[in-house]
Amino acid sequence: MLVLAVSLLSAGCASDQSTPRSSSPSPTSSVSSSAPAATPSSPSAAAQPTKYTQTQLAARPCDALDERDLAALGITGRGTQESTKHGPKCHWNLGGQNVSLALDLPLSYAKTMTKNGQVTQVPVGQHKAIQAEFQRICFIFVAVDDVDRLVGTTTIPEPGEPQDTTCPAGASVAAAALTHIR
Repeated sequence: MLVLAVSLLSAGCASDQSTPRSSSPSPTSSVSSSAPAATPSSPSAAAQPTKYTQTQLAARPCDALDERDLAALGITGRGTQESTKHGPKCHWNLGGQNVSLALDLPLSYAKTMTKNGQVTQVPVGQHKAIQAEFQRICFIFVAVDDVDRLVGTTTIPEPGEPQDTTCPAGASVAAAALTHIR
């Protein structure tokens, strides 16, 4: 079931992209070093997030949410980076939900985490994602360019927090992070 869902997911991601991706390895910013900084009176400049390749963000997952994202999501603090078997992940607390984000997860990991869960396809920003709920934990996986290199969130509610906000919290973090991937 997951293989079919991920196949649909990758097909949906490809059709949702309206502009080709750049192959430049360096991050781009909405403000160049020689241009004056954006001011609050220039909303279009302020609305452009810094873009990175997925590989760059995978090495620094806490950079996937900038100050604007953190404020919009109601998160205080930059997040805590941890090393895992599948590379770095960043952890934030969003309204009583513990959300971890990783940006280079293998498909085999997604298959394992979704094996016994209730699996559905859901929108996450401009992408389609696979969501699995299992024992109060919500896993969300998004294929950006490659179904073997997934962006994923794991969300676990704090004791006493409602389950109904677990998956939306993870989806919100994933959607914000995806705006920084070029």
